[in-house]
Amino acid sequence: MKWLALSLLVPFSAFSQKDSCDILIRNGKIIDGTGNSWYYGNVAVKDGKILRIGRDVQLSARKTIDATGLIVAPGFIDVHTHLEGDETKDPNATNFILDGVTTCITGNCGASNTDIGKYLRFIDSLKLSINVATLIGHNDVRQQVVGRANRDATPQEMEQMKAIVEKAMREGAVGFSTGLIYIPGTYTKTPEIIELAKIAARYNGVYSTHMRDEADSVVQAIREALTVAREAKIPVEISHFKLSGQQNWGRSKETVPMIEAARKQGIEVTIDQYPYTASSTTISTMLPDELLAGTQDSINGRLQQPQTRTYAINYMLTRLAKRKLKHFSYAVVAYYEADTAYNGKSI
Repeated sequence: MKWLALSLLVPFSAFSQKDSCDILIRNGKIIDGTGNSWYYGNVAVKDGKILRIGRDVQLSARKTIDATGLIVAPGFIDVHTHLEGDETKDPNATNFILDGVTTCITGNCGASNTDIGKYLRFIDSLKLSINVATLIGHNDVRQQVVGRANRDATPQEMEQMKAIVEKAMREGAVGFSTGLIYIPGTYTKTPEIIELAKIAARYNGVYSTHMRDEADSVVQAIREALTVAREAKIPVEISHFKLSGQQNWGRSKETVPMIEAARKQGIEVTIDQYPYTASSTTISTMLPDELLAGTQDSINGRLQQPQTRTYAINYMLTRLAKRKLKHFSYAVVAYYEADTAYNGKSI
């Protein structure tokens, strides 16, 4: 089924059937986003705004689009994107527009700009064809204050992080995100997340999380996400709600009821899931978390030590065995900037 997506504003103004319009979209199956069933109808557009929607809309128009066989709907909102760094490559955002996406939420998985006001002014200056909203990412906030240290934040550092989050929310962030499989988020305990999520809650923000684990410890990770939502009194969106590894296939019988039960308890929890059977992330997530603290030089230095190197290899092989796999051919290099000859090759 093909879609015709609209990114238009609906004015609350008087309407006369004698009016003319700029564009008349006719004979489409209209899905209006309210949850109602689709219906056949026409859409009149004038001055970039929807003038009227309905079966009986028949106006003279400078341009008429026959939408027979198409669905006419509001533009889709892609709640999980990572736009940062790619905004200038295609201001027309063709990849989104051709999929009917007219609004993107970025700043997911704990990764965002920390100066949200500056970022949104940059977005405005580009005059993108899509709308962009952003979360404030915990990993970048923590890295700005604590760095990549494997320790709790001090009380003074907590106040600094709270101030960054509050400034971001005041400048237009729509919520707070975490990426708890990524450094330095991995080193963060739940109370720190709750305290920062409370700041976002004051401004009616949401909490979006790439949970601490999506494999063997997924149940504990879901509990943590729900705890943050409950304690901070904030809606929680659990990103790419999935089960990694063949050993976890079928455990949705455990995880989905957890979400249903939480909703019955009054927690405003939602989930999203991508429609493909692979994940994409950084190769560092295959290594033990404790080896990734500090600078890249520190990490390289640890891995040059024979005992540590052996420990890392055994750790990776143990995880591989849990997945009932014998080798790393399942893991493929998507992009390696230093030598793109590796792209597409397996580990």
